Amino acid sequence: MKSSRNFTRRRFLQASAVAAASPFILPSRVWSAETSPNEQISLGVIGTGRMGRGLINAFLRQSDVRITAICEVDTIRREHQLARVNNHYAEASGVPDYNGCAAYNDFRELLARSDIDGVVIATPDHWHAVMGILAVQAGKDVYCEKPLCQTVEEAEAMVRAVRARRAVFQTGSQQRSTERFRRACEWVRNGRIGEIHRVTVALPPGIAGWCDLEEAEPPAGLDWDLWLGPAPERGWNEVLSPVGVH
Repeated sequence: MKSSRNFTRRRFLQASAVAAASPFILPSRVWSAETSPNEQISLGVIGTGRMGRGLINAFLRQSDVRITAICEVDTIRREHQLARVNNHYAEASGVPDYNGCAAYNDFRELLARSDIDGVVIATPDHWHAVMGILAVQAGKDVYCEKPLCQTVEEAEAMVRAVRARRAVFQTGSQQRSTERFRRACEWVRNGRIGEIHRVTVALPPGIAGWCDLEEAEPPAGLDWDLWLGPAPERGWNEVLSPVGVH
């Protein structure tokens, strides 16, 4: 039993690394190679916005992964991605009425499923720490989008939870792991570029500064309270949660 679990962990780590780093390189015939069902990782995806959609696309191309659940607080996005996943597997398997992927509004219902091996967390940033901790406590391995969390205290709590459960937890900070960034760090640390006197940081528009967006009524089908979760209460704005598939 132990060796089987370790195998699943290794496969999950490999799968999430490939999906994050190079999801669209290999042709579909490579991903569609037959894999025994008992070797597949049962995967749940929490959050189906832009990043979540890209990760779903990547994992659908991997024969050793089967997306069995998605979670999204926006009804339009949830139903759209549910249909995409089931339609993909229906076409791949030749089963027209395939419905092996379930959809949830509340992520806790997804985590309660004992048949899910790992989860992808691609929600707004303020949910990452809470969901990550609850996921590993539920016995899941995790791939979590960047940023990993919002505070040092959250980071320390996540590390403790992962170590206590001996879980696999990977965060998608490609700009901390890809070759060109690692090489730049090596050059700096080894003095290859000389003594550094100044560091300039650039941020995209809207990243820095106070969030003073106007508040409005959330659209029908969006669970705004659950979207906020651990964040301070505030009104909805489309910048925070765009309407529909985006």
